[in-house]
Amino acid sequence: MKVLSLPFTKKMGIKRSVSSEYLLQIDTNHKLYNHLGTIHASASYALAETTSGYLLQSNFSDIADQTIPILRSSNVKYKKGETGNLFSTAKFVGTTASEILQVLKQKRRVLITIKVKLYNEQKELVMSGDYEWFVTLP
Repeated sequence: MKVLSLPFTKKMGIKRSVSSEYLLQIDTNHKLYNHLGTIHASASYALAETTSGYLLQSNFSDIADQTIPILRSSNVKYKKGETGNLFSTAKFVGTTASEILQVLKQKRRVLITIKVKLYNEQKELVMSGDYEWFVTLP
C-alpha cells in the first residue's frame, strides 16, 4: 500500500509535509472549500485518514505488501474552520509498532487504533480523530 501514490490522494493534493514536525500536509485550494469559505470537512478527513494509513505504511514497510489493511471505524472531532494549509501528526494508541508486529505474526490479524491530529500554519489544533484499522496477513 503506497498511500501517497493512490489516485485519490494525488487528486486531493495530499503530500509529505515540508515541515519535519508533521507527516503529511494538504495545501489550501479553493476547490477544497465548503459553503463557509473554509476547508471542507471531507478534505480534512481525507488528510487525517491518509495520515493514519501513512503511519502504518511507514512503520511496517517491510511487510506492507503482504498485508491487507482495512479502515474499520473512525471517530473525529472538528475544532475550528481553516482556510490555510493543514498539517498532520499520528501515533499508535495504547501500543507500539513492535507489539503490533508481534500480534500480527502470531494471530495473522490485528486491530490498530491511530490518533491523528491536524494543525494549521499557526500550529493550532484544527481536528483530531481516532482511526481503527483491521490488518490481516492472508
